[in-house]
Amino acid sequence: MRGKPPKVIFILIMRSVLVGLAYYMVRELPGLTSSFVALFVGMLAFDLIVSLPKFSLRFKHLKKLFLLVLPRISGTALSLGTGLFLGLIFGGLIKIGLPVLIGAVFTLGLSYSFSAEFKGNISNYVGMIAGIELFDQIRRLEYWGEEWMQELAGPAGRMIYSTFLALLIGWFIGIIIGSITRLFLSRGYRSIKSNAYDQPLLMRSFKDVTKLDGNKVLLQIELSAESPLANHSLAESRLGSELGIQVLSIIRPPHDVLSPRGSDVLLPLDQLVVVLPSEQVKTLISLMKGRVLSE
Repeated sequence: MRGKPPKVIFILIMRSVLVGLAYYMVRELPGLTSSFVALFVGMLAFDLIVSLPKFSLRFKHLKKLFLLVLPRISGTALSLGTGLFLGLIFGGLIKIGLPVLIGAVFTLGLSYSFSAEFKGNISNYVGMIAGIELFDQIRRLEYWGEEWMQELAGPAGRMIYSTFLALLIGWFIGIIIGSITRLFLSRGYRSIKSNAYDQPLLMRSFKDVTKLDGNKVLLQIELSAESPLANHSLAESRLGSELGIQVLSIIRPPHDVLSPRGSDVLLPLDQLVVVLPSEQVKTLISLMKGRVLSE
């Protein structure tokens, strides 16, 4: 920790407290997934709260925090439930003849694929690990006779109960420790790098938000009366087809044009907000015969 700012050291210490507390709270729950889920979602909740641009214990801020966390909890729960369900199904199928390799492949593959579709899900791996753990528990059952339903229900029930309980415990501890930590920080202080959740838009770069490559440039440029584009539609200008230029908006007080269509006509003194390849900047400036306002 040598050379790190005091706030970073404080966050690292509180994160360590979170990990230890989360593990301690779920240590008696059966199954590998209990500890993993509690630690994983706890750290995610902690990072999420620490990175908030504004935080307080006022009701309106707590309400916003709840609305921010709720879809992530429900998405993770759905991912977890899907993985357990698939582990249960394919674990049962191998007991009646399905090859173990095929069962394991489908358990992991389908858990990952379905989890990726859930809105707010923070990790596909929660569902995958839960599914394959339940699958392996069922595979290791020695007795599979007339009472196979009871044999199956035992490990499945314990796994489902302990994993979902660990999920809730992890979120609860992460929110509590994250909230305590956040009270000592003056603003959103993102010092812990994590790709498991999305930062607020205001804390992300334009390139990250728009998914643009490094060759793209954002410009706001004025259309002069002498430009050959003046009084022609966007479709007629062929900016997109010939130069690869995307017009995001046309600033034209008092009524701006957002997401303009091909039929929208360009007028002198319009301010065009465009995204274009960097090598086309000089060409566009010459074509517009205007001046670059911002870049």
